[in-house]
Amino acid sequence: MNDDSIKELLDELTLAEQVSLLAGTDFWHTAAIERVGLPAMRVTDGPTGARGTLFDGGPESVNVPCGTSLAACWDPALVEEVGRLLGREARAKGARVLLAPTVNLHRTPVGGRNFECMSEDPYLTARTAVGYVRGVQAEGVASCIKHFVGNDTEFERNTIDSQIDERTLRELYLVPFEAAVREADVQSVMTSYNRINGPWAADSALVNDVLRGEWGFDGLVMSDWFGLHSTAEGVAAGLDLEMPGPTLHRGQKLLDAVERGDVSAEDVRRAAGNVLALVRRTGAWDDGGPGPETTRDDPADRALVRRAGASGMVLLRNEPSAGTGAAPVLPLRTTGLRRIAVIGPNAANGQTEGGGSAHVPPTHISNPLDAIRARLGGAGSGIEVTHAAGCPTHKRLPVLDRRLCTPFVLDVFRAVDGASTPGATPDESNVVATSRIMWMRDPIDAGAGSASAGFSVRFHTTFTPDATGPWQFGVSSIADATLSIDGTVVVDNADAALGGSFFGVGKSEEVGTAELEAGRAYALEVRLRRPASDHALSGLIVGAFPPVLVDPVDEAVEVAGQADLVILVVGTNADWESEGYDRDDIALPGRQDELVARVAAACPNTVVVVNAGSPVAMPWLTAVDAVLYTWFPGQELGDALVDVLLGDVEPQGRLPVSFPHRMEDTPAFEHHPGRNGVAQYVERRLIGYRWYDTVGREPMFPFGFGLGYATTTVTGARLETPHAVAVDVANTGERDGVEVVQVYAHRLDRAGLPPDEAQQRLVGFAKVTVAAGSSTAVSIELDPRAYQGWDVGRHEFVDDEGRYELRVGTSSRHIAAHLPVTR
Repeated sequence: MNDDSIKELLDELTLAEQVSLLAGTDFWHTAAIERVGLPAMRVTDGPTGARGTLFDGGPESVNVPCGTSLAACWDPALVEEVGRLLGREARAKGARVLLAPTVNLHRTPVGGRNFECMSEDPYLTARTAVGYVRGVQAEGVASCIKHFVGNDTEFERNTIDSQIDERTLRELYLVPFEAAVREADVQSVMTSYNRINGPWAADSALVNDVLRGEWGFDGLVMSDWFGLHSTAEGVAAGLDLEMPGPTLHRGQKLLDAVERGDVSAEDVRRAAGNVLALVRRTGAWDDGGPGPETTRDDPADRALVRRAGASGMVLLRNEPSAGTGAAPVLPLRTTGLRRIAVIGPNAANGQTEGGGSAHVPPTHISNPLDAIRARLGGAGSGIEVTHAAGCPTHKRLPVLDRRLCTPFVLDVFRAVDGASTPGATPDESNVVATSRIMWMRDPIDAGAGSASAGFSVRFHTTFTPDATGPWQFGVSSIADATLSIDGTVVVDNADAALGGSFFGVGKSEEVGTAELEAGRAYALEVRLRRPASDHALSGLIVGAFPPVLVDPVDEAVEVAGQADLVILVVGTNADWESEGYDRDDIALPGRQDELVARVAAACPNTVVVVNAGSPVAMPWLTAVDAVLYTWFPGQELGDALVDVLLGDVEPQGRLPVSFPHRMEDTPAFEHHPGRNGVAQYVERRLIGYRWYDTVGREPMFPFGFGLGYATTTVTGARLETPHAVAVDVANTGERDGVEVVQVYAHRLDRAGLPPDEAQQRLVGFAKVTVAAGSSTAVSIELDPRAYQGWDVGRHEFVDDEGRYELRVGTSSRHIAAHLPVTR
């Protein structure tokens, strides 16, 4: 279809049919109009995979590295390859819109969705996002970039008013969106939940005035799920599609608003045209409707995820091991090793992704312990690989271990008291794959859409523990629930506080204890009572944790003391880094700091692997030999990690965020997360390294930092033009190396500048491979706005004339050359 055919179709549609296109029909589909042959179009969550329409129990998906991991590659071309993989994955799920990438900035290191996002720096985020979008859309799938704008933490995310001054908005938070529109022709944009300087994001003038008017965006704008709060205002502001459906604010309400003159029929027509245009642009019209959801598991995709995951890993410390002389501990040398201890809560169960809507069920997971055993402890190696978990780190109890249970049976009753009524027959009964269950609509009446007539649930299984002692059981849910063992109530969450589950709208976990005997079968049953509600979302999570019979840290220390080398895998998981809530601080969860300190004291050769999506504190840093940061690198975590540990792959990741020593050292600490429903961006343009450099605070590790195994130096920096810098990268080592050359712009004439004028800002970078014993010249194109700033009076970017210094180096604090420029 061309533009004329869309106009002709709009002429054929009634106003009511046009209005029907402006809201989804359910969580994942736009409306179809059979009369004119218009099919529905399916959307699917990203950005770490393409999940499909089921949060749990659906087809598996390739799980790619998280946003921070991709940004840590400093390689837009590689990110574009990952984007193409995701486009193929979306089509395998019958979807033509991928709800990704997430490009909100890391304003604070504890943001719950930081792992989804990319960087604290707008330029690095923009370059990464452009590669991502281009890749996804090359496969005939629309990328839906999100969240426009100011959704930079999860605190009160559904109601908070993000108050951001105009210059800060333009020079930081809008930059990735603008680049995606102007350079990658992104086809869809999702508005954020929060307010922006008063109005809801879905009603903000930024949509029509900036996104569409100034940048020329011609695609579709949709709300975040339940993020629309108006009828006329959103349509008039340029919000095309309300998600999910059925509608809460449009439909007959919008027809009535047109009749009253609150919004024009032309605004409705324009929005409907944008929906039709996206159906056409993505090929969804030719598909004839969403296809089946299938799993792709291509070896080439696994190889790409492994390569990308390794590329983003950042080597932060690499000192000589005890007794090895001057050679750093990494890459590992196996000569003389008899026993390697692989310790830590993330060793046997590596964390490939964070929590929330970004979660996908991976096609498989390569765990660190398994990969190390396969590569280092195989037959004939002469190396024994031992293991100890060290300490638990869960925030919520782990879901029920299916190995200890008979199949999970879920009985659903229309009657709210049906699950508790003796002899009551369920309306539906199903075997489910997991004890983490979420309903996005009424589980019995599929047509109920965004409301529920009420129901009750009986979840039951036979649980046979493998350890004797006090077992903990936990329940998280949106409605009241009880858990019983052999008829005795162990958990009743009727009085549990709200928050902490199901994107922040469910109850916090309630935990109870039961003394159980190993090998004995127990009847485990959960009854949930869900009254009628105008909100269909509901869910239940049942967890269990075995008795702790010995101190797990003591056990790990004993294992470490018997080893020649320890690989200690610590970090966070989806309990701590998730949509719906922020972290409280940057400390490693549980007793992990104690674990690292004591293990390092027990074994003089200790390598720490940090498996987390955002920065963590490291009070034990100088006590260990090496620290490798893996982020959440996707499903090939274990093999990618061993590739780097052994030196099969050069450490080439660089930090996309600054690492503070403590929360008190961070820019927004004094006014985060918000007060009285308002998040004041008081730090203005000074976030991340801009703040550290300007106020003189020392980070633990600076933005852009990362070590390699090769010996590279940046020399011969020279100015080719005011917007291009050339350098020579020399490698004097015996192995091939990779370097990321970074260029920062610093204004020399600082008299009269505002207090939030950063000492320097990233304006260009290049990733270069240098063969051993050779030198490579590289030219770095700079940001076209390297010497510009936003003029609030003129409402445009203008040249900031004066004297500049281009600082060329390998991090914001490791500068090799200073090049003067006058503009």
